[in-house]
Amino acid sequence: MKFKEITIDSIKELQPYFDLVDYEACEYCFTTLYMWQHVYKTGYVICDDFAVIMAEYEGNSFSILPLAKKEKLPKAIDFTIKYFKESNKKICFRGITKEVVGILQDNYPGEFEYIEERDLFDYVYDGESLRTLGGRKNQKKRNHINAFLKDYEGRYEYRLLDEGDFTYCLNLLKEWTVNKEENNEFDEGMDDESVGIKKIFNNYEYLKDRLKIAGIYVDGKLEAFTMGELINSNMALIHIEKANPNIRGLYPYINQQFILNEFENVEFVNREEDLGIPGLRKAKLSYHPVKFVEKYTVREN
Repeated sequence: MKFKEITIDSIKELQPYFDLVDYEACEYCFTTLYMWQHVYKTGYVICDDFAVIMAEYEGNSFSILPLAKKEKLPKAIDFTIKYFKESNKKICFRGITKEVVGILQDNYPGEFEYIEERDLFDYVYDGESLRTLGGRKNQKKRNHINAFLKDYEGRYEYRLLDEGDFTYCLNLLKEWTVNKEENNEFDEGMDDESVGIKKIFNNYEYLKDRLKIAGIYVDGKLEAFTMGELINSNMALIHIEKANPNIRGLYPYINQQFILNEFENVEFVNREEDLGIPGLRKAKLSYHPVKFVEKYTVREN
């Protein structure tokens, strides 16, 4: 059985299988897998009624949850486990939900170790709360936004972006990275993220039917951009958000405007994980998530 590398052309084969499922984790989205394929060497195989995703990191192979309807999931999991065994690879699943942990425990008693991955939990927010920022708990966010609106009155523009804006996005990304380096906040994952963002821009023609990219120009210069899409019928997934950190209120403003303008009816918003980074965790908690998408790593004993 030969797995095919995920390329931009794979969207034609894989998107129907993503549409089969209503998974909430950020991994279960074509854009996510394509964006990070260069890091995880992600590949896939299509079966009759499900798709299996395999990846590799630091020499270790793993699979995420197969893309299958709920009634077909046990069959797809059996298929994946059989592949690991026939390939003489240690069985490993990542990004597994608590519900599927239960299925594995029932069907494979005593065979696996289950590891809760708190650093990889996705943060899920109430969509209306992000749009309105109502209540005392969001007072500081509103204060920052009001400061931005006052300081830059008549000087800013929020709008959807297209290919003509992407050079300016990359210029902002470079400036954002330099700022992180100067403040000793840079890590190697930022380089990988930059590669992924460039891949998205270079192939936006294939993604634009689903993926929305928006930005804010201040005094004619792009100072913030973000991108996201629907991961299922009632949840938006935000992949990227970058802004000039020296402009007070710009981050909360683009956060609010993107959801308000592009996802005005979604019930939930997934803003992905914090990777255990203290500053990122603090920022994500400050928006008061209503729940987490809990994820587990499952390994063969």
